[in-house]
Amino acid sequence: MRSKTSSFNKEIIKQDFRNVGWVSIVYFLGLFFIVPMQLFMEFGRDEPRITDDRGLFGGIFAYELQSLLLIVMPVLMAVFLFRYLHVKGASDFAHSFPMKRGKLFHHHILSGMILLILPILLNYLVLVITAGVTDVTEYYTLANASYWLWLFTTMTLLIFAAGVFVGTLTGISAVQGVLTFILLFLPVGLYGLIAFHLTSYIKGYSGDMVLDRSVQYFSPLVDLLEYRSYGPEEVSVPVEVLSLFIYGGIAILFYVASVWLYKKRPLEAAGRALAVNALNPVFKLGVTFCFALFGGMYFSVAQNTYSWMITGYVIGGTFGFAAASMLLEKTWRVFNLKNLKGWLGYGVAAGVIIAAIPLLWQSYESYVPEQNEVEKVYISSGYWEYQQLADHDMKVPYITSEAAIQSAINLHEKLINVSNPLKKGEDYFFFVYQMEDGSEIYRQYRIDEKKVRDEKKSVYETQEYKSIQYPVLALDVSEINQLLMHPYSGQVGKDLYDPEKISAFMEVLKQDLEQLSYDEMVTPKGLDTGVTFTVNGTRENPYYVRLYPSYENTMEWLKEEGMYEQVMTQAEDVQRAEVYSWPQSLDDRYSRPRFVFERLRGDDIEPLEVTNNAQIETLFEGKANKEEGAYLVAFYFDKNDPEPYEVLSFDEGDAPNFIKEHFE
Repeated sequence: MRSKTSSFNKEIIKQDFRNVGWVSIVYFLGLFFIVPMQLFMEFGRDEPRITDDRGLFGGIFAYELQSLLLIVMPVLMAVFLFRYLHVKGASDFAHSFPMKRGKLFHHHILSGMILLILPILLNYLVLVITAGVTDVTEYYTLANASYWLWLFTTMTLLIFAAGVFVGTLTGISAVQGVLTFILLFLPVGLYGLIAFHLTSYIKGYSGDMVLDRSVQYFSPLVDLLEYRSYGPEEVSVPVEVLSLFIYGGIAILFYVASVWLYKKRPLEAAGRALAVNALNPVFKLGVTFCFALFGGMYFSVAQNTYSWMITGYVIGGTFGFAAASMLLEKTWRVFNLKNLKGWLGYGVAAGVIIAAIPLLWQSYESYVPEQNEVEKVYISSGYWEYQQLADHDMKVPYITSEAAIQSAINLHEKLINVSNPLKKGEDYFFFVYQMEDGSEIYRQYRIDEKKVRDEKKSVYETQEYKSIQYPVLALDVSEINQLLMHPYSGQVGKDLYDPEKISAFMEVLKQDLEQLSYDEMVTPKGLDTGVTFTVNGTRENPYYVRLYPSYENTMEWLKEEGMYEQVMTQAEDVQRAEVYSWPQSLDDRYSRPRFVFERLRGDDIEPLEVTNNAQIETLFEGKANKEEGAYLVAFYFDKNDPEPYEVLSFDEGDAPNFIKEHFE
């Protein structure tokens, strides 16, 4: 009789279930106690916790712990399921079966998929059955649970496929586990290193914006982990639907590549760091390149000079090459002539790549749009201010007039001429151009204000820019529920609820803000009082403004309403003031008044102490935020608090006479 051999070998499946079934059990129990069991415990509470619209991804169901299981368990499955590849005896035994290597591989893959999907599916069934017998709409919906099933199944299979792919590349199980996570994080890590590299060389490049807006698209793990199960941000699912389809496709690609590598993999590769010798040069170059970029980033952050950055490239690249060589040769004895030649070769190759990256962005650095190409422009002191508008669904206050747009372009051109990406100043400049063709252009610079003072002044004094600097100018009074005016010096302050008084206050405040000069905007006089707004029932908004004594209309209104002493800091509120002579020998790192004050206090320099109320009153004429001056004044409001509330400064000509006489 003719023998028949089935293409399916249930004994291999059964053996896999015995060997790695524990991973599936742990996965099931972990998800069960985090999700269904947590739901049952909520049913038993006398006062159930407040739920939110995030469903199974909310704080009640500990999405962060779910993510941890989702990331770790598939990797463990891949490591232990293909452990036989990395042990020579087990590898020889497994491949001695009368079965083609591809068929053996597919059996193990099928085992892993069943053992990983089963825990997810069983927990999903528990959730569905629970929804069928009781009302769970406060906690989740069937659509939410179905998305949870889809998300966990897709991401589990992706991470498992990545682990299997790495397992076919290496001959050591520990290396497989580590390299799997490195592979999944590698794109985002490289992206971040290159973004920092470009930020250090290319004027106008905004690494903050680039990373914030697209980093999640370079790693499925980051995409998972950046989701928050709490907070006021708009509710959304952890991973977008389109991304799930993409991740499913990537999982298939990993599977196809794994099959091909498995068939080509030599049996004697067990115990080697890389099973495919042809990949050794690629691995060495990649590790050398990544560590070189990391070393350059570390030393540039610490020292802010190109010489130290280059030193970091050399040190980091050397360490990376040595680590890669030790891993591949499985010994620390890699310091020999052969590896010295290799270090030079790979170092030169990595250096060429590092040097070439900024060259590709030279046109980006020098580009400034023409005025007739720009529809409108937004300028602020940083990307995060711009992003905050989007986070609160606020309309962006663009500059639209031709004269103001040209002033912004003039400022942009000056920034290109005087800025140095590595020599970061105190002031940020962030540009968003909306072009006539519908495209957007982003640029960010960091430089000291005094280098672009004239160009900055022409922009700041336009009414359109003031609507950017002070979002409260565009705030509809009818949307304000409450005003909170509280000096930081410890006075009680004042809260306004009366719509009529709120309206009157906003009228005089807007008058003062619209009349501010450039100097009053960047270096205001006196001690401020913070004003926060409750708008449409929430305080989570960017409507915040500081009141200064120079706001004449507002101060007059506060006095008429009898609030001035409560709202603004008085001389009687100051416990003491300390006056220092501003040393002219300090470098640019100590240009801000508070930084200079901290340096002087650290040097135990004896200040002029002022407690007389009349003299303290004259000290309120000092300016905030100036980067140079003749004298510093630190105000203290609590004798038990060693930190001052504010540090102001005076120029020589503006200082009170008693200060000049003391320091003569």
